[in-house]
Amino acid sequence: MNTQPRLSTGDISPFKELLLHTCGFQLENERETTLIAGLERRMTLRKAGSPEAYRTLLLQEPDEMHRLVELLTINETYFFREPEQLRLMQQQLIPELLSAHPERPVKILSAGCSTGEEPYSIAMLLREAFGPENGHLFSIVGVDIDTEVLAAAKRGVYGKGSFRGLDQALVKRYFTPEGAGEYRLAESIRSQVQFAQVNLLARDYPPLMHSPDIILYRNVSIYFPGQIQRDIFARLAEALNAGGYLLVSATETIHHNIGVLPLLQKGTLFVYRKVPLPSIEDRRQARRSPPVAAPKAAREPASAAPPRKNPATPRGVRIGAAPQQRREQRPAPPATAQDRSAEQLFDEALERAQQGLLEEALAVLGALPAEDGSGVKFSTLKGAILLELSRFDEAQRVCEQALSCDPLNLESALMLGLIAHQAGDSDEAFRRFREALYVDPACWPAHFYIAEGLAALSETKRARSGFETVLRILETGSIKDHDRKFFPLSFKAEQFLAMCRHKLTLLNGHG
Repeated sequence: MNTQPRLSTGDISPFKELLLHTCGFQLENERETTLIAGLERRMTLRKAGSPEAYRTLLLQEPDEMHRLVELLTINETYFFREPEQLRLMQQQLIPELLSAHPERPVKILSAGCSTGEEPYSIAMLLREAFGPENGHLFSIVGVDIDTEVLAAAKRGVYGKGSFRGLDQALVKRYFTPEGAGEYRLAESIRSQVQFAQVNLLARDYPPLMHSPDIILYRNVSIYFPGQIQRDIFARLAEALNAGGYLLVSATETIHHNIGVLPLLQKGTLFVYRKVPLPSIEDRRQARRSPPVAAPKAAREPASAAPPRKNPATPRGVRIGAAPQQRREQRPAPPATAQDRSAEQLFDEALERAQQGLLEEALAVLGALPAEDGSGVKFSTLKGAILLELSRFDEAQRVCEQALSCDPLNLESALMLGLIAHQAGDSDEAFRRFREALYVDPACWPAHFYIAEGLAALSETKRARSGFETVLRILETGSIKDHDRKFFPLSFKAEQFLAMCRHKLTLLNGHG
């Protein structure tokens, strides 16, 4: 009579080491109980008489390792999880990539796709946005280490737990009832996604994973210890196309900000982007272009300067409020009827930008007569909307025009710094962020991005000083008081505060 083996925590140490090196899984604390249960179950089924005998099986039979891994992974997922990121992808990232590469489909990779809800959510979202006739514009791939969940994904049948984030209209449109409380996904959606079994820690990824434009790597790295998290993130970043985006869960974002990919702000969200390298001709042209004069600033990076005892409120356009007027500006003359009309159009554009209706906001600004739409305030709003839409060249021209009218325009300098930062032009980014600090030394986003640039250049001491400056500013008063909206792109102080602390931890670890 066979009895189920009973293992102790001492018995599982060789298995923990094996799983760490083969799959990257770190199984500590309460997860040891899951490992013990899985080992006991597989040892019984395979009639392994000892832990040593079963470990030998794992080393000799890759399929047995897959069976064990299936018992250890937690496949908690559902349709349209973290919908803000999916909407960002649908409304901004994909249109940008389609425009940049109209000759080929946009390739989207769901890394750690589990039972398929994530890649199928993307397929539904794109079908809704672009229509069924444009499925050829996209290529969607889902990969996971667990062959059992991949089989479920290919089957495309889901219980009610998978629908907690899905609009009922989409359920009716894309699913048909099958059995008690289950629904089958339409073939039109299932055919849009390819699946493959992949170990993300593998030395080489299969061709199916090569050169994606967008990678979703969300709620997966919780299984991995720090160094393996970094290794997998670096491998995914290497596979990513130049100009592509890598999205992790909002709760994981800070922990992957390790210098592999630059972290960019898109509205209230953060994404990683693989900055495309400029062509040789672009570099030659940049060298031939005459330098643009900047306001006189300190020789040392402004991020290293101590903050003022009472930092002034950074000036700019606030979402939901009228733009603040600088004290040094002359009072505006009494408004004429035409001026009031322009103000109404500005307010309408600002309101639509707040609601995420960016193209509509641009159209409203485009309705302004030339003499009314040339002011710095209008240019600032237009530049911010173009920046949010990733129309960087247009945003740059608008901001440069605004600065030519008002060399002390904080918002335009800050936006030009962000444009240079995302393009990987560190010299130009430093120059523009210093211009912003010349106008307002308490502009903590400029301090932050200067410090981040210095860290990327291994200027550890100066970077540390810059991040400490941001902390000193943000830790003065209520954190909500620092949620500045320099233009319709918010900077959430709490997120930057957490990132600064994380960055300082990394820098302090390097001496």
